[in-house]
Amino acid sequence: MSFQVSDTPDMKKFYYLPILFLLLCSCSAPRVVTKITPEAPEGHFAMGREYILLQSQQIEVELGHDGIQGEYLIFDFVVHNATADTLSVMPGDFYYLVLDNAHAEASAHTPWMAVHPDKVLMNYDESLEQRKKEKGMNTFLGILQASVDVIYYASGFAATENPGFIADGIFQTIGTADQYISQDKMISSEMTVISEEKEVVKEEIFRTCKIPPGMVSSGYVYFPLHESTAYYMFCFPIEKQLFQFVYKQQKELIY
Repeated sequence: MSFQVSDTPDMKKFYYLPILFLLLCSCSAPRVVTKITPEAPEGHFAMGREYILLQSQQIEVELGHDGIQGEYLIFDFVVHNATADTLSVMPGDFYYLVLDNAHAEASAHTPWMAVHPDKVLMNYDESLEQRKKEKGMNTFLGILQASVDVIYYASGFAATENPGFIADGIFQTIGTADQYISQDKMISSEMTVISEEKEVVKEEIFRTCKIPPGMVSSGYVYFPLHESTAYYMFCFPIEKQLFQFVYKQQKELIY
């Protein structure tokens, strides 16, 4: 299942994602980071996230910003059904509006819909396929380079009968092989990380579900990142209720 149902609220135990590419910058080079913070009274913290709680007609929802991955904003969304009826929750209905200021009640802009779970998982498949091609090309180039080295040094030995050409060829070929083997291991390591991360996301992502009375459902919701907006209003329709969370987006220079 892609969500969890339990008798008590389940704050996600996700140790999370930006594992793929770490950008190493020098001490003197500033780096721009995007911060997403809730425009609300301080919520409660769990697993390093701040969860904001909203309640309406015996439905409780909590939203915690988990991070930014590539072009996605990732949130942990929790629904507690305290009603006497089963709730239907459809993440395909989740969306956000871009706002000019934190107190705007409406927006003339088109809603930005949540990213479909299958598209999120497809991105992992595409990344794995790209790494697979890189791995194959790395192997091909390694074999090609080693063959060229062998031919070159063998030709030198045939022309001069100098054993040094063979010795040089052996060391050169070993060095070439080490370079390509190291690159191959790095690509394989990346593929392992991507595969493991995909399996976690596959289990934890929020999908359409029905929540019986007294039960809790939680999962990760992905939204497209909006580069230029200052405020988001994230909207979660559940039955006849609409839960809205306003978050501020700002960019900071980190030295």
